[in-house]
Amino acid sequence: MASMELLVKGLDTAIWEMGEAFKGLPDEDVWKRPDPRLLSVGEIAAHVAYWEAQSFFGEGFESPFAASAARYYTTSAPEPFELSIGAEAVYAEVKRIHEAAKASFLANPHDSEEPNPYRGNWTWGSTLEYQAFHIAYHTGQMYSVRHLLGHETVDN
Repeated sequence: MASMELLVKGLDTAIWEMGEAFKGLPDEDVWKRPDPRLLSVGEIAAHVAYWEAQSFFGEGFESPFAASAARYYTTSAPEPFELSIGAEAVYAEVKRIHEAAKASFLANPHDSEEPNPYRGNWTWGSTLEYQAFHIAYHTGQMYSVRHLLGHETVDN
């Protein structure tokens, strides 16, 4: 298992990369779905932030993204989830949750094999490792949504 410090840096890098996906995103397209069966950039960002908050704080973290619709695709696909905030505010909320999670973890570091009480049978090491993957995976989806909407994105 990689050091916990490296895993935290991986999370920071994944959040930075997500920020690249928001560059040039018009506010009117943040909550637009390219197809009824696909989620919007805003819905995907809310999902990512929801699970980072759940993984580090459990229930009770205050955020507009702490909605059951952000939990999983099947909870948001039938009924679109939308907030009245634009691209900059969406990414700012993702970063706020990430920074709060990171600060909480660094203030009370855990061993990689220590159980994470917020994620069932997961350890803190597997939580950090998975969160970096989760953010990166969904950032790729954001780029795909943007391309389907006809956007030119930064070359990453």
